[in-house]
Amino acid sequence: MGQYVMGIDNGGTNTKCVIFHLHGEEIASAGERVPVSEPHKGWVERDMQTIWECNAGLIRKVIKKAGISAKDIVGIGITGYGNGICLVDADGEPVYPAIVSSDSRAGALCHRLREEGVEGQIYPFTYQEFWEAQTAVLMVWMKENKPDVLDQAASVFSIKDYIRMKLTGRRCYELTEATCSGLMDIHSNTFDERIFKALGLEAYQSLMPEHTGVFEISGRVTKEAAAATGLVEGTPVAGSCYDVNACALGSGILDDDTLCMVAGTWSINEVLTKELIEGANSIARSFHPDYFIMEESSPTSASNFEWFVENFLKAGRTGSDRAAIYEECNRAVDSVRPEDSDVIFIPYLYASSTNPDAEAAFFNLKSVNKREHMLRAVYEGVLFSALLHIKRLKACGRTFSRVKLSGGIARSEVWAQMAADMLQIPVEVSEALEPGALGAAMCAAIAAGKYKGLEEASKAMVNIRKVYRPDGERKEIYRKKYERFERALKALDFFYGGEGEI
Repeated sequence: MGQYVMGIDNGGTNTKCVIFHLHGEEIASAGERVPVSEPHKGWVERDMQTIWECNAGLIRKVIKKAGISAKDIVGIGITGYGNGICLVDADGEPVYPAIVSSDSRAGALCHRLREEGVEGQIYPFTYQEFWEAQTAVLMVWMKENKPDVLDQAASVFSIKDYIRMKLTGRRCYELTEATCSGLMDIHSNTFDERIFKALGLEAYQSLMPEHTGVFEISGRVTKEAAAATGLVEGTPVAGSCYDVNACALGSGILDDDTLCMVAGTWSINEVLTKELIEGANSIARSFHPDYFIMEESSPTSASNFEWFVENFLKAGRTGSDRAAIYEECNRAVDSVRPEDSDVIFIPYLYASSTNPDAEAAFFNLKSVNKREHMLRAVYEGVLFSALLHIKRLKACGRTFSRVKLSGGIARSEVWAQMAADMLQIPVEVSEALEPGALGAAMCAAIAAGKYKGLEEASKAMVNIRKVYRPDGERKEIYRKKYERFERALKALDFFYGGEGEI
């Protein structure tokens, strides 16, 4: 009785619901792609009622799939993409579609706020640089472009906090999410009026709900939510944390000597730090009470590989062939030694991590190159983009002696070994296929009192599948290839007439 926890991950592409045993074993999972609308170039929105219905349906589905009683679920944790914006009225009803973290409508606004000195004015409070889908920036955008919508709103949420409201009826903003929103003073953990004044949002500070802790019970499943989901009324729901933190927690990151690499839709590279470091792109409160979390991220990861699969490898095949296609890709890449291909791929199909105008490109293509050379370039390009993030982390004084790899590419032995060879550091891959959902479930287990704290929960629930050791003979090969990757970035920067940071 009472041996299971549920983790829900509302990602930028898919929503996943997973039931775990308290010792970390995945019992059952279910996922669904939530449709997005793009009414204008760069806009990415989702219908909030559809999101909730998707969550409710997946909860029902995964309980049935697991073959367990909902009474045996002792707690629920929810995670999801960071920032974006969800606005609801006094009755909890949406007043506008959810704006997703891949939205770029506020790009020009970011530039303007930076030029006007607003970013510099509030950075000492937030330790957050502005980016297009940051909640603070989107609220300014709404004020300037949709003031009538903002005036209808009673609360602003992230996606995970919206789903928690639907489950529990309680309105709260989880702390790690709040500190990366660009609206909270990271020193005092308060929505400081000075920040809102600098942003011209004084009239809307009241929209921010009270905040809750990661391992707190932030509410319990209501009668209405129980009817919609099949959960038991009164089941505790944890505060949990947004996906960057949840993936780190689910990967077993407990110190500042370990790099967490998440390579799914986004390339997320993060480390824990005890100090607030000036000049860092993004520092937020972490799930670990003794540390902050510092990250570098961009949508330059496995989504680029999926594009290649969809457009060049999937023709004439059914969805059931997906696993076979992935294995075919691994064999193709492994058939080409890294020193035998100098094709470079820039994984900027969905966004750039340097020049904001730069787009994806292949360099050094020759008539002798075949599909396997292009595939290897895609594999390498995704990791080179992560190396660029890691270079920035190191420039802020961060060092590490081991790496935890998770996300889609962690399921590929070829890709995982490539990461170890590039970094020349052992790379650990956990058993969990969904580390974000596992991190959320660990929050639930601690909140429900099944574990006394982080160390105990991590020891019980995080299981390492394999450690990849670096091949020293490939160190110099990949060093030279990465140098060519950076030269290609400089060429793109010149082409687009910018001054991107490389």
